[in-house]
Amino acid sequence: MADGDAAAAAGLDVVSGTQSRTQGARNHNKRGDEIAAEMAARAAGDATNAAATALKLDAAKIIVQATAPANIAGTGYSGRIWIKKA
Repeated sequence: MADGDAAAAAGLDVVSGTQSRTQGARNHNKRGDEIAAEMAARAAGDATNAAATALKLDAAKIIVQATAPANIAGTGYSGRIWIKKA
């Protein structure tokens, strides 16, 4: 694969090797902006995933039985879910 093919396939700008130094610096800064935008998008995704994970039920805390489960001594509410078995 030639240099720049993967970048072009991902929708990034590909620059020629015969440009001026000034234009090269601009392109370098533009690529930095593209990388920063990707980093910000991934960080936002990580925060979203962490929030979704926090909402998941812990199967170990779901109890199905005929009698009410006892709380752990001294801790008050145990965070468990009790479903009364009919």
